[in-house]
Amino acid sequence: MDQFGGPGSGGGDGDPHADDVWVAGVRLSASTLALVEGVRGTAATLGAAEADRFRRVARLAARCAADARAALAEAPWVPSTPSEAELVHTVVTHELMVVLGISKGHAESLTWLATRLTEVLPDTLDTLETGQIDLPRVRALAEETKLLDDRSARAVEAMVLPQVAGGDGPWQGLSPRAWRARVQRAVVQVDIDAARRRRETAIRLRAVRAWAQGDGTGVLRIEGRDTDIAFADRVITDLAHAWPAVGPDGEKLTMDQRRVDAVMDVFRRIADGDDLPWARIRREREIGLVLHADAFFGDGPAKNAPGELRGLGAPAPVDPRSAAEMARAEIDAGARTRVLLVGRDGTLQRTIRLPKAPPGGWTRDLLQGSVRKALPDLPSLHTEAHEPTAAITDHIHAVHPRCTSYDCARLASRCDLDHDESWPRGPTCVTNLSPRCRRHHELKTRALVRTRLHPDGSVTTTTRLGTTVTTRPEPLPGHGPGGAYARTYASGATGAGPVTNPSAES
Repeated sequence: MDQFGGPGSGGGDGDPHADDVWVAGVRLSASTLALVEGVRGTAATLGAAEADRFRRVARLAARCAADARAALAEAPWVPSTPSEAELVHTVVTHELMVVLGISKGHAESLTWLATRLTEVLPDTLDTLETGQIDLPRVRALAEETKLLDDRSARAVEAMVLPQVAGGDGPWQGLSPRAWRARVQRAVVQVDIDAARRRRETAIRLRAVRAWAQGDGTGVLRIEGRDTDIAFADRVITDLAHAWPAVGPDGEKLTMDQRRVDAVMDVFRRIADGDDLPWARIRREREIGLVLHADAFFGDGPAKNAPGELRGLGAPAPVDPRSAAEMARAEIDAGARTRVLLVGRDGTLQRTIRLPKAPPGGWTRDLLQGSVRKALPDLPSLHTEAHEPTAAITDHIHAVHPRCTSYDCARLASRCDLDHDESWPRGPTCVTNLSPRCRRHHELKTRALVRTRLHPDGSVTTTTRLGTTVTTRPEPLPGHGPGGAYARTYASGATGAGPVTNPSAES
C-alpha cells in the first residue's frame, strides 16, 4: 500500500505492520516514529547543553576579566601600549581559545553571545534550555538586537518569545527566515528612530567588493539601497530570460547560470563600447513596498507600524517614516498604487489596482473614495479555467510573497501557482491556489509530500515520514504581533472596520 494511502485491514498475529502507527494520515513503522522522536529529543538535549555552555562561558569570561583587571591595576599603564580594555579582551579571548581549542574568531563570538544572553536576554537562554528554540534562532535574536539598548532588546525578546512558548521545539514555530523577519519587525517597532538611523547609515556605507574564492570563481558583492537591489535583481532576471537556455557546448543552463552570463555580457559590452543587449523588461511590477494607510498618512492607530519591502526573499521591515517617504517618492515618479483591503482578523480580502495618483498626491479621502468607486466592479477571484486570472494572481502574490513551502525564499512571482486540490476536481480560486517553486511543486506532484491549503492561507505539509509542518502568511503591516490593529481586536474592541493598506509598486 502506498505510504500516503488509508489504513488497511491488517493486524492479527504475524502481521509485519502490527506495530505501525498512523500519523497525519501516514502509516509509519514504530521504528521510524522512534527515529523521528529520537532526532528531536537529541535536538532538545543539544539546546540544554548549549545553554549550560553559555552560562559557564559567561562565568569563565567574567572571572578571567576580573583577574586580568586586578593584575593590571598593580602596574601603571604605559603610553603607546594597548589599553586596559583591549588587554582584558585579549586575555579573555586567549583563555577561551586554550580552554576549548578553538580559533580567535570563534572564541570572540562565543564570549559575546554568552555574555549577551546571560546579561541581556536571559529569557531567551531559558527557552533554549527547554528546547523550544534552537541556537540559530537564538543567535538571530541576539544579532538583530545588538545595536539596541538593553531595555529595548528585552522588549523585542518579550514580543517574539511568546510565539514559541509552549511548543515542543523550534519545528512547531516560525521557520528560520520567518523568525528573523519577525524579530526585525519587532526591532523596528520598539525603536523606530534608531531603526531609521541604522537604515540611513547602512545606505551611506553602500559599497561594491570583489574577491576570488580560490576555486576558479569569484564574488562580486554589491551592498546598496534595498529598493535599488530589488530593482537590479528584476532587471537581471529579465536579461537572463533573453539569454540562451543552452550553452555553447550544448549544456542546458540553469537560471542562475543565465543570470551570471547575462550580467557579465553587459559589462563586456560596456568595456568594448558595443551596444547593450535588447531584452523585454517587465513594466508591470509586483508589489514592492507595503505599508499601512495610517503609516502612509501619518495618523491613526497604526501610524507607527513598520512597512515591508518585498522582492528580496523574506519581506524586510522598513521603519514607517522611511516607508512613507519611499512610497510617496515612488508614486510621484509614476508608480501606481495597489490597495489591500484587510479584514478584522488581518486576512486579505481584496486587492485593488488604482490609476496614478491625482495631482497633489493621495489624501485619505481621495484614496477611500477611489476604493469605494472600484468595489462594485472588482473581478471575480474564481475562474472555470485552469490558468488563474490576473486578479487571482494579484491576490495570491499579496498574501504569499514567496513560495509557501517551509522556509523557501523563492519569490512568488517566480513560482508556479499550484492547485492544492488538483484541477478540475479542485477549483481555480484563491482558496485553492498557492505559490510553489518548481522543485517543491514537483515534490507534491510526485506524492513525495502532501499539502493542505487552509482558508486563512496557511499550508500544512506532511512529509513521507509523517512529519507535519504548517506555514502561515506573514501578517500585513499593523496586524502582526504587537501591531495596533492586532492589539485592538485581541482586546475585543469593535467598530474598527476594514483597514486599507496602500502599497506603492516599486
